[in-house]
Amino acid sequence: MLYPYAEFPGTLIVTHSQMFEDNTVLVHFEQPRDWGFKEARYVLPSGEELYNEGFTKEEVTRNKRIISNNKELIMAYAKIRSREHD
Repeated sequence: MLYPYAEFPGTLIVTHSQMFEDNTVLVHFEQPRDWGFKEARYVLPSGEELYNEGFTKEEVTRNKRIISNNKELIMAYAKIRSREHD
C-alpha cells in the first residue's frame, strides 16, 4: 500500500510504502499528463531508481533532490506505517 507524503506545485504527487523487513521503503512519484500519468519509483535508503515512465532527466534530478532532502522524514513515516501492519 502507498501512503501520501506530499503534493507539489504542478500536481507532482509523492507517496511511500511502509518500511519492509529489509529496512527499505518504496517512494513513488506521479504527475498527470494529457494521456495518463508520468510515474517513477525509487527505493530508500539508497535512492536507486527502479523505473521511470515519462519523467525527463531534469525531472529525475528534481525527484532525486526531493528524496535526498526528505529521506529521513519519509523513512520515519514509513517505519510508523510498518508498525500499523504488525
